[in-house]
Amino acid sequence: AHWLLDWNGKLLHTVMTNCKDTSGMCFGDGFLWSGANGASVVNHPTPPINGVFQTDMNGKQISHRQIPFGPKEDGVATHGMSWQEDVHKIWIDSNRVGTIMRIDPKTWEVDWMFPMTRTIQRLHGIAYDNGFIWQVCGIQKPGTSDYAGYTPGLVKYDIKTGRVVEQVDFVPGSADIHDVTINKGQLYGVDAGEHPGWSIDIPEYQHKGYPPLN
Repeated sequence: AHWLLDWNGKLLHTVMTNCKDTSGMCFGDGFLWSGANGASVVNHPTPPINGVFQTDMNGKQISHRQIPFGPKEDGVATHGMSWQEDVHKIWIDSNRVGTIMRIDPKTWEVDWMFPMTRTIQRLHGIAYDNGFIWQVCGIQKPGTSDYAGYTPGLVKYDIKTGRVVEQVDFVPGSADIHDVTINKGQLYGVDAGEHPGWSIDIPEYQHKGYPPLN
């Protein structure tokens, strides 16, 4: 499900898509663009359901295409997507090749790409910001595997050069940010609260009524 909310959190519209374990999405040219992370789904088919689903606002699937530079039936997963309004193109975090690429949604051709930083352990969702890309990142303190040992943050790239121009660290253990977006110059993040490897024995890390899938 993809939900349209107002800025007070009121549910305005629901769109069901065929994407599996959506891990990155954006809205552009009247469509939802959803990035699948199907290999993380329990008992997934072979190949898993990966790629980008294009869905209209009535829930009709328009297309399902794989991320470029991989097998035609499995371009592997993405962890982030963002729409660049001035050129009507999609930025995608491509897990397979470790790059952030810009794709023309009509031709599905890549017109620009640059490598993600290798100096940070965990990279996730992205947001386009007037010539820059913000990306969720995080660092696990050596010798730890728990929430308190994790420092979440953001890294900012210049899209023309791919150079990292800023890195922001949040308070260690304060969040498990998975995605980020921009609205009127303000950053908004979503807290997943369930980083792989964190203990499932601690009550505050558990979700009531759900199995302990960490």
